[in-house]
Amino acid sequence: MDAGLEYIVEDHGVKETYLSIPTWTLQETLVGLTLVLAAYLILVMKILPTYMKNREPFQLKKLMLAYNAFQVAFSVYLVFIYLRYIYRFNVITTRCPQGEDLQGVVREIYPYFIAKHLDLFDTVFFVLRKKDNQITFLHLYHHTSMVTWTWLHLMYHPTDNFVVVGMLNSFVHVLMYAYYGISSLGPAYAKYIWWKKHLTKVQLVQFILVVSHLHYQQKLSPCPLPSFFHNFCMLLICTFFVLFMNFYINSYRGKKKNVEKQNGVLESNVDERLLKTR
Repeated sequence: MDAGLEYIVEDHGVKETYLSIPTWTLQETLVGLTLVLAAYLILVMKILPTYMKNREPFQLKKLMLAYNAFQVAFSVYLVFIYLRYIYRFNVITTRCPQGEDLQGVVREIYPYFIAKHLDLFDTVFFVLRKKDNQITFLHLYHHTSMVTWTWLHLMYHPTDNFVVVGMLNSFVHVLMYAYYGISSLGPAYAKYIWWKKHLTKVQLVQFILVVSHLHYQQKLSPCPLPSFFHNFCMLLICTFFVLFMNFYINSYRGKKKNVEKQNGVLESNVDERLLKTR
């Protein structure tokens, strides 16, 4: 079934409806999005913790290695297709895609939309491996917000600027899941991930680049986002920056000795004990 896309150009007060690519998800509606995220939160906060309460944690070493390898490969693919797109249309686009061009933008965003859903499995693996300290507010907020933000862009405002966001975030995920994958190989490989603390710095730089891009795209584009939605995007990224910065300070600046790991890059889906044998 095709999902209807409302593409609103605020300056002209015009509302046009286009057909998106076919989708097998329920997420053509806000109700569908809410059901998916509610099911995710209930699963990782209630159902799976109850199931694991009197059980030993699963190791899942082979599964984790395969999962991380797939995430790296998928993220590399996203970086490639988005760099190709950016090369064709420039970083700051001066066009207002309509009709077939608009559907082309939707097709570019859709794989990233799928990727944000796959990221939810990080939390499932935390619960199955009893890494309860990893399931923090930041972790859940980040994952659910990214699904929601991508859905809003895909279904209502499929613009070129989000392709740049997807490219930057996918590049960071290449590094993150590569780190997770190397860590999952065992203590002998811990010496190769000395750069782990720099990943959070990369994430912080990513947020700065995204905010800068959204700001200039909004000012220079002939068809900017509606002001309310643009402000929502900016606020969301700023909250990410504050939360990840707080994680970095607590983890690496020594202001709190025994702070529990939060969702920055050290919310790893591998065993943190491996990282101590260095």
